[in-house]
Amino acid sequence: MQATSLHARPGEQHDFDVAIVGCGPAGAALANLLGRQGASVLVIERNPGIPAIPRAVHIDGETMRVFQAMGLGANMLGIMRPGGGMHWVDAAGDTLLVRTGLVGLGNQGWHNDYYHHQPQMEAVLRDGFRRYPNVVLRERTELKELHQDEGGVTLATWDHVRAQAGTIHCRYVVGCDGARSTVRQWVGERFEDLGDHQAWLVVDGVLDHPLDLPEYTVQHCDPARPSTSIYVHPLRRRWELMLLPGEDPRALIEPETVWKLLERWVKPSQATLERATTYVFHSLIAERWQNGRIFLAGDAVHQTPPFLGQGLCAGMRDVANLAWKLGAALRHPETAEALLATYGPERTPHAREFVALAVEVGRVIQVTDVEEAALRNVRLQAQGLKFAFPTPQLGPGIHRPGGGVRGRVFLQPQLPDGRWLDDCVGQQFAVLMTAEAALQADSTLRNRVAALGIVLIEDGGPRVQSWLEQQQAIAVVVRPDRYVYDVCDNLQALDTALSDLARWLTG
Repeated sequence: MQATSLHARPGEQHDFDVAIVGCGPAGAALANLLGRQGASVLVIERNPGIPAIPRAVHIDGETMRVFQAMGLGANMLGIMRPGGGMHWVDAAGDTLLVRTGLVGLGNQGWHNDYYHHQPQMEAVLRDGFRRYPNVVLRERTELKELHQDEGGVTLATWDHVRAQAGTIHCRYVVGCDGARSTVRQWVGERFEDLGDHQAWLVVDGVLDHPLDLPEYTVQHCDPARPSTSIYVHPLRRRWELMLLPGEDPRALIEPETVWKLLERWVKPSQATLERATTYVFHSLIAERWQNGRIFLAGDAVHQTPPFLGQGLCAGMRDVANLAWKLGAALRHPETAEALLATYGPERTPHAREFVALAVEVGRVIQVTDVEEAALRNVRLQAQGLKFAFPTPQLGPGIHRPGGGVRGRVFLQPQLPDGRWLDDCVGQQFAVLMTAEAALQADSTLRNRVAALGIVLIEDGGPRVQSWLEQQQAIAVVVRPDRYVYDVCDNLQALDTALSDLARWLTG
């Protein structure tokens, strides 16, 4: 099966606009976002079907917002459980601190945290891109070679079902093929190493019936063995236990050993072990995210310890950033090179802030010296864990200079007509104005907004009005990935922002 490129020009020969290597969460999400824009997309995946094993179990409200942009928010809500915070306890089980989850909806228009079973989440994503005849999935297809030139990229593949080689021509390639990425060799294998490489045992269990266990995550700050107990849903639990010096990872995954390590929580008669494996938690940011027409996203380009639950979330931010830029590049090839060159510079510092904080939190958790742990416990009980959840600023790219809220994610209000902002805007830019500014905006400005395909919202309701007043602004320009392009304190500043945006989008 072959899709026709929706953006082809006479004389050009491309099978697809974009080829995505890897159909995990990042690849499937990107296929949805591009498919919804009308791009022709090929997804190749070396394995058959969706892996049955659980991997990531947590997402945040911003990730749910990305799913909403795909038109899959309600579908995801059916398989997600809002989070209930985390309790940190000492070796005796006494509480050191409680980081409570937000009750109700947060600034993103969703709960701040959700827990899920990843195979179910991936099934929703795959069902999602099946809505688009312009998106094609080829399983058991392996990438062998990549060659790019000024006009596009040629992929050499091997089809394991038919036992035959194939050649695919596309405009762009995105490697969403995980920590052992094949695509990365054509982009660059060098990483910035933030320094945490600790081995942990990860165990997933399916309970026969609900047990008297906390309905929240527990961080066991026990120097004898730091551990985490995660409540996914009433019949599904995850445990993460740190390996100690000299322990053999292969021996630890033997069922008898696993059950002994889990005996404080569950007995063999109460549950089935779904998975027991050891991981070395890395803290890495790739030095290069792009080589010409070839890009990396997700675990292929950054890896983080799990202590903030941000691994999958970072991959969703990658594809949300890249998808609208690829769509714009396909519509306006004359600006494509400059537009797409902002992907890595924007995402690198943003991703790094989350990874660095996860490393910092991990160092607090992974203390094994008894005296040091005692001092830590006193400090945690007295001061708590002193960090705010990050809302990082993008690196240099497609947002106006000036700092502040520029380059940071914008809130999602419910509009006066009852719709949520993202449902109203779709995968487009938006301008939200105060009521007073909307009255003063002339036809020239309105025509400029319309010509750029920007959604104009003249009445965003009290939350938008309050937000703009806090910024001493009359308007905000929001990107398709919901990051702020600019805030403007008068209509002339808004006109200037739109002129600059036009150069990015149309040249």
